[in-house]
Amino acid sequence: MQPNLGQGGCMAIEDGYQLALELDKAWQQSVETGSPIDVFSSLKRYENARKLRVAIIHGLARMAAIMASTYKAYLGVGLGPLSFLTKFRIPHPGRVGGRIFIDIAMPLMLSWVLGGNGSKLEGRTLHCRLSDKANDQLRRWFTDDDALERALDADWFLFPVGDSTAAPETIFLSRDEKKPCVIGSVPHANFPGVSITIASPQVSKMHARISYKDGAFFLTDLRSEHGTWLTDNEGRRYRISPNFPTRFHPTDMIEFGSDKKAMFRVKAMKIHPKGTNNINANDVLQTV
Repeated sequence: MQPNLGQGGCMAIEDGYQLALELDKAWQQSVETGSPIDVFSSLKRYENARKLRVAIIHGLARMAAIMASTYKAYLGVGLGPLSFLTKFRIPHPGRVGGRIFIDIAMPLMLSWVLGGNGSKLEGRTLHCRLSDKANDQLRRWFTDDDALERALDADWFLFPVGDSTAAPETIFLSRDEKKPCVIGSVPHANFPGVSITIASPQVSKMHARISYKDGAFFLTDLRSEHGTWLTDNEGRRYRISPNFPTRFHPTDMIEFGSDKKAMFRVKAMKIHPKGTNNINANDVLQTV
């Protein structure tokens, strides 16, 4: 019923159990009255209790599919010879009208959808169920990108960009405030954190430091010769100031040096990708 909203499996199990209870009631009633089992009435009660919810959620899933198809052009997918239009960064018209729906109706709709169909289920123990409401910070996350990013329950990684990069492996970023990462062309065994070595001509011996504080990651250039560069999701590329922590975000691009030989894309993921340099409490060095 709800595959696009992540509830198909659990709702099917709960509703299947409820259907079994309905049929069991019909069987018990037939035993008491001596009449045949009224399967049709049981199925009708089961259907009437769910068809409105199913219709609404099916419509929401269909709307989501249509919205995804209309956004394809703005994502640069399926444009063919017109792909050059993505360079103009034309805003999607739905961002204006859709903002009204997202601000007002989306939190209410998600609370209703994520709560399941508990009122139509018998014997559902209250202390063994998930919350019937979305997170109480949901409305804030719709308007505050910073709060949403700090609440991410995911690990952060640096993915190498391009085939010519001197760093072929993915780098894991620790969210331990006491274990910052230092990037350089040589290992630093005495550094109180994690040392990441990148063999590239424009990477200095002590090039940059990545630290974590209050739910955010910061990049600091350590007066490297060729600088540390950051490209945001709007395509703006700039050299960060030395010895000054600069916050970066998922989808940003980090370059150690200006020759594009050590470029990384920042991503936040729940599952560790293959080829990741995982860091545990005993790791002090990473060689890329």
